[in-house]
Amino acid sequence: MENNNKILILYHSGAGSTKTIAEIYHKMFGSFFVDISSINFEFDYELLKNYEILILAFPTYHCSPSTSMMEFINNIPPLQKSKKAFAFTTCGLCSGNTLREFAKKCLTKNIYINGYSVYKAPATDGVLLFPPLSFMLDYEKNIANKIKSDVNKIEHIINSNTNKAKIPRFKIYTIFSYPNKVLGKAYKHKLKLLRDKCVGCNKCVNDCMRKCWSRVGKYPQYKSNRCEFCFKCVHHCPNEAISLSKKTRTKIRFNEKFYMKLKEEILQRLNDAI
Repeated sequence: MENNNKILILYHSGAGSTKTIAEIYHKMFGSFFVDISSINFEFDYELLKNYEILILAFPTYHCSPSTSMMEFINNIPPLQKSKKAFAFTTCGLCSGNTLREFAKKCLTKNIYINGYSVYKAPATDGVLLFPPLSFMLDYEKNIANKIKSDVNKIEHIINSNTNKAKIPRFKIYTIFSYPNKVLGKAYKHKLKLLRDKCVGCNKCVNDCMRKCWSRVGKYPQYKSNRCEFCFKCVHHCPNEAISLSKKTRTKIRFNEKFYMKLKEEILQRLNDAI
């Protein structure tokens, strides 16, 4: 394939599961002209017209796309010309109808999801709430083969002369999980700042795209009204000063070091498969 195709990977990531896969995608395309960026609310949507295909990536929270990604899509002015896209989501257990909901929203912006995928990823919430089990700490076993297969699908989409939206079918089992979905969205965790551990680095303030943390006086202050509970601040605090409770017992943290190790392992598996 000629490398005059332009791909833009746009992702929203909480603790880092989605970002890790997005970065592996970026590396996999190699000879293609590929840009990668995390979403932000100052994004220049005019740039989208410069790309032939979008790869849109985000986490699943309570069987729905992340609030940040949905707000990002909502803010896109409807495109004059339809745009090809591939979407993937990461989830701790199951994605439910996340991709169906997302693909339908993208259609209103003239963005056609031509393909999609789900990756089972580390359980960023479960590992904080429950005793950690092995399945919470890693991606699915066949992650390398699935990524390779999905990259091939994206290359096929680029080469195709058609642009046909694919809306995932409604998953009937999600009817039975609806009460849990509603309660999960309604319940608000109360993040705690452990002042005796806080070193005033402002990482929580600088990293939160939803501006849930702000520096007022000596310590950061937390407001939950815009929080989508991605728990990035909990996992990435360098001194473990943010917790779901006042208890200071150490939990496993999904920080940069954790994801770098997983990324290296997946890349090694991909290299071994070549």
